[in-house]
Amino acid sequence: MNEQAERIALELNEARAGTLRLFDLAEESELHRSPGYGYRPIIWHLAHIGAFEGYWLLQKLCGQAPTDERYERIFDPISTPREESKDLPSRREMEGYLRRVREGVLEALDRFDFDDPDPLKAGGYLFHLVLEHERQHQETLCYLFQLLDPSKKTRPDAPTPAAPGGATAAAGEMVSVPAGSFLMGAPWDSFTYDNERPAHEQFVEAFRIARAPVTNGEYARFVEEGGYGRREFWSEEGWARREKEGWQCPLYWRRAGSAWFERRMFEEGELKVEHPVTGVSWFEAEAYAKFTGKRLPTEAEWEKAASWDISTGSKRRYAWGDEEPADARANFGQRLWGTTPVAAYPQGASRSGCFDMNGNVWEWTSTSFEGFPSFEPFPYPEYSQEWFDGDHRVLKGGSWATSAPVLRTSFRNFFRRPFRIAFAGLRLAEDV
Repeated sequence: MNEQAERIALELNEARAGTLRLFDLAEESELHRSPGYGYRPIIWHLAHIGAFEGYWLLQKLCGQAPTDERYERIFDPISTPREESKDLPSRREMEGYLRRVREGVLEALDRFDFDDPDPLKAGGYLFHLVLEHERQHQETLCYLFQLLDPSKKTRPDAPTPAAPGGATAAAGEMVSVPAGSFLMGAPWDSFTYDNERPAHEQFVEAFRIARAPVTNGEYARFVEEGGYGRREFWSEEGWARREKEGWQCPLYWRRAGSAWFERRMFEEGELKVEHPVTGVSWFEAEAYAKFTGKRLPTEAEWEKAASWDISTGSKRRYAWGDEEPADARANFGQRLWGTTPVAAYPQGASRSGCFDMNGNVWEWTSTSFEGFPSFEPFPYPEYSQEWFDGDHRVLKGGSWATSAPVLRTSFRNFFRRPFRIAFAGLRLAEDV
């Protein structure tokens, strides 16, 4: 096995170990029922990860028959709708299936030609696709585990590192970004999704953007001043959804007397006012922005503030530069199992002076999810093109549960506007 293949094998094994650790957070009996809101049982995702890997690396790449046709059907989200995802195999059986798939994948990797010009093969594209898929499902799993009552989960034995201290961001502090063009999308010669390409020059008018995401303390003022009951802050669709769902505060908040409490992954406690608000839909983010007299940034504004180094005229892979993510720069990778104060990582600041543009919480933008100019779906339309429906909005930046490679400034997350279970908050912007 050559050096490139060995590196991919190591990444595959590390990703799988991370996935299995997540399933140790709760008893298996909790994993076989929906965590709420109509979502599939948590255990479904375990075998789905293997089915995706087997489809792309054994069937598509190697031309092999399915490892298990029953698994191919049950754990395909298109073939088996959510409501039919029940009476699932045990974790032990699923892990046996995962091992069989992985044995075949490692055999294929051992003889793989990384110089093959086929776009699906060049540089090991499909192996990286499978890796990215598993890493993203790890974050989805964190969303689903968050829905479980803290008493049903056990914090891992590994020590939780302390978040670094340092900078402060005054409430409402904004930074100015001058007008001009920048390179939007992914210009790097490494794995990215079709919706990040092609990289293109994008002109953006001058604007101002918040130095930090909106905090719990700031958002609490919106709640306390009746923001959820004041029609003037909500769009027609947002107000209708708020009434239908009965929204009165962010998803995990609870009022007890005069204080707000928040449910976190492993406990419930008083609201941490200096942490970013999370568990809000795009409609809530939009209403809060209107309450403040500001707005949500466009995707292009956000990406320029996060990635563009005006002094060198170059694009940064991460807000701080091109160096790989590290504990001192951002809250990511499920290291802390929750958010941190919004200015806890001064070493991760962008060139424009913004904190937390990688990790901690995803940030809603005002931009509908659609393809860039000259977009071409690859390798399958269901990842991106199927969701160019006018309802999905782009989120940027990553959360505390996001894997390091997904923190890249070109990465485009996308959710429907009413979606609340993501670790998502917001950052304000305004015209100059």
